[in-house]
Amino acid sequence: MLLLRPWVRAHVQDSAEHNDLVSYFLGVSGVIYGILLGLVAAGVWSNSQTLSGQVDNEATITAALYQDMATYPPAARQLYQQELKTYVRSVINQDWPEHHRGIVPQESSKILRTFKNDFLAFDPPTPRLQIVHQQAINQVNELLLAHRLRLRGDQANLPPLLWWVLILGAAINVAISWFFYAEDTTHQLALTCLIAMLLGALLFLTAAMDNPFRGDFSVDASAFESVLYEMVNY
Repeated sequence: MLLLRPWVRAHVQDSAEHNDLVSYFLGVSGVIYGILLGLVAAGVWSNSQTLSGQVDNEATITAALYQDMATYPPAARQLYQQELKTYVRSVINQDWPEHHRGIVPQESSKILRTFKNDFLAFDPPTPRLQIVHQQAINQVNELLLAHRLRLRGDQANLPPLLWWVLILGAAINVAISWFFYAEDTTHQLALTCLIAMLLGALLFLTAAMDNPFRGDFSVDASAFESVLYEMVNY
């Protein structure tokens, strides 16, 4: 703004008319950019909330499966419940640190596949247990789906091209404000900085929500920690 100011001063004949023209362009640009940023932020927020719900759903299904194992014979019950505990511990201790680093976890998937294979190999000895076992198989399939959705959720980020458009749009809006002409340079500089801070804060918020497993504003593993506490203490 300070570098452009001498050029603006040299070409301004009527400051009121000039500032009205710049205000018109800034208003049009601001409306277009505001609509784009609002739609993107709403979409990112919706994705973040959806992923949080998927994590809660995965933890809930795991807890329900663990409780259903109580109706199985002792040997099978101990095996399946132990495998579910191992799975939950893997999610907390391995998956979430890898989520924070932007890495797709693999270890919990292996544990879950082992559990599924062992579980499907079970032959219910009674008609009542056959019914329970069939319902539990459906829950296992739901758990596999929820697990897969969580792993895919960390990859549903905004494409780089859209980020470039958002950053360019913010830069254009700030650059338009440089063409205003005011006798008080300090006053104009303060207003320009406020516009830049507002756009920067909105971009920062969008970026924070676009990485649902990273940063302070992220989906945590508290749902699985609660499930593990119930498994250990009840």
